[in-house]
Amino acid sequence: MVFKVVNKIIEFLKIPIFFILFAYLALWAYANLGGSDYLFHIKAGEYIVTHNSVPSEDVFSFTMEGKKWVDHEWLYQVLIHSLYKGSGLEGLFLLKVMIFSLAFFILSLVILKTDWIFGFPLIFYGLQISTRRFILRPDNFSFLFLILFLLPFIFKKRKLLFVLPLIQILWVNMHGFFFFGPAILGIYLLAKKIRPDNQNNDFYNTAKIVFLLTLGACFISPHPIAAITYPFKILLDIFSGNQKIFYESIQELQSPLKHISRSYLFIGYLIFAVVYLSFYKNTNFFLLILSGVMALFCLNSMRNLYFFVPLGIAIFADRHKYVKDFFSTRLLKEKGFILLQWSFVIFSIILSINLFQRVKKIPKSGRSYITKDNKLEVKSLFLSQDPRVFPKNIINFINNNELPQRMFNNFNLGAPLIFSSFPKRKVFIDGRSELYGKEFFSLYRNILKRDKKSIDYILDKYKIEGFMISYFRNKTPTSLIKAIHKRGFKCVYFGTDGIIFVDKGFLSRTPSLKKHLVNFRTVKFKKIDLINEIKLNRPSIEGYSKKAYILHMLDYSNTSRRYLDEILRINPNHAGSHYILAKIYYKGNDYQKAFIHCRRSLVIDRSFTKAKNLLARIYVKTGNNDSARELLDKLKIDFDNFLEEVKNE
Repeated sequence: MVFKVVNKIIEFLKIPIFFILFAYLALWAYANLGGSDYLFHIKAGEYIVTHNSVPSEDVFSFTMEGKKWVDHEWLYQVLIHSLYKGSGLEGLFLLKVMIFSLAFFILSLVILKTDWIFGFPLIFYGLQISTRRFILRPDNFSFLFLILFLLPFIFKKRKLLFVLPLIQILWVNMHGFFFFGPAILGIYLLAKKIRPDNQNNDFYNTAKIVFLLTLGACFISPHPIAAITYPFKILLDIFSGNQKIFYESIQELQSPLKHISRSYLFIGYLIFAVVYLSFYKNTNFFLLILSGVMALFCLNSMRNLYFFVPLGIAIFADRHKYVKDFFSTRLLKEKGFILLQWSFVIFSIILSINLFQRVKKIPKSGRSYITKDNKLEVKSLFLSQDPRVFPKNIINFINNNELPQRMFNNFNLGAPLIFSSFPKRKVFIDGRSELYGKEFFSLYRNILKRDKKSIDYILDKYKIEGFMISYFRNKTPTSLIKAIHKRGFKCVYFGTDGIIFVDKGFLSRTPSLKKHLVNFRTVKFKKIDLINEIKLNRPSIEGYSKKAYILHMLDYSNTSRRYLDEILRINPNHAGSHYILAKIYYKGNDYQKAFIHCRRSLVIDRSFTKAKNLLARIYVKTGNNDSARELLDKLKIDFDNFLEEVKNE
């Protein structure tokens, strides 16, 4: 009787627990579109619809104009363009919610069919891994399609196999990860060859036919040969080292092993998979091989981590009965297993309470900004664009003023520029790393590092007459800005989201632009009177801080210091501003004030590595070498080399 009541309670609990899970999923997906790539995809979709054809060469940049380009995401681009045209941002948010809701609904069915009590923590942490990729990207569809391809093998339903070729047709036209479709079927057939059995012969024979149909489906695209060879080309580039420069420069492409603090949940998933697969009884060679392949794929870059979640849940569904049998009969016995079961129920309730607390905060969460008119704006990210992704002030200036057609722009400004200015304006570079290639991206990086030959090269080859640099969300390329300024380019826009320089010859030919000419000596930071409101809403003042840093790097230290004084009046605990002040005083040999501001920045942010490095320099300059050595040891910097570097400043 007691056990019946207990089981009824457990059965009832799954309803509110999974409801909270999906409420959290939906609200999180509505909270932010994330990234800026979707801006490019909308414009590419518009181009395809307008011209009624998929481009086979680049049309969006002037540096790669006419170069062969495989648009393997064309169907996705048409879809989001149509949604944006018909429903605006709300349609795009709805698409994202639908993709992830369907994906996790299917995964939840697997958990519920297997054992929801032990499976809920798995799907909970799988959601935590996946929310980091809740951005509007075509790989969201790859995530969903991967789940659909695993379903026939999870539920062992032969009829589901016949749906896979149809899914493959969509996949090959939506994202480059389509190779996983035939790969999953191929691995299953290989596993059966390694360990044949007499079970599921009908399933196996059907899988062979579906494998051939799925391979054939890969050729159903506007450019079939190019689409098929694309993933192999990318793999070849990775193994040959041609992709190394992108993996070093773009954080989402870096290995999760370099960012353990952000990938510990994925590591937990790997450990879980190893533990479950280690139960040797009726070893599933298909899942064993597939999990090894998927682990290597995910370890290749941060953006791939969530692709292991469906496989982890497939392993749970396949191996759980053996694990459960081992714990309930051999290790814990019946009473011990019931105790373990209830500990998981309590743990799931705790996780749900945690989710519910977060659910209440999501719609209210937002960011506070100081606008160009020095007014406070609190902008929710719920059903809205993140201002950090779309720097509207610099974009509006570009579109409303007569600027040169051929201008350098930095990487993250490419997609917003294409979205807002194409076809009137083409870009220098955007996020399509496979199009630009290793050599051009290496050139781009050298330009950011102020390499004279690289800057001379683009000025001559591409007839560059200006530079557009967005820095609100990005690391500020101060070295390049300084080089541009020294070469005589004139600043016509200096905002909190970016800076624009034009050639002085172009400026002399464009009278309408002269009124925007910026004099760095007289740049003013207007005083803000909303101090109480500012303190309550804690606005982002990163843009102003970056302006101050640029002024300092351009040797306008007095103007920079005025900016920083005003920033610290608004927010005395802004570590970056204290650091810049410390650099200004250090450069002026006022080591006492440099020390004070450097220490303040570290009190506010103890992990501020640049401030630690500067503090070590101050110690050396003031003869406190012991403290410098102690600090440098923690930073793993050689003291003698550092000492020589400081002496040669």
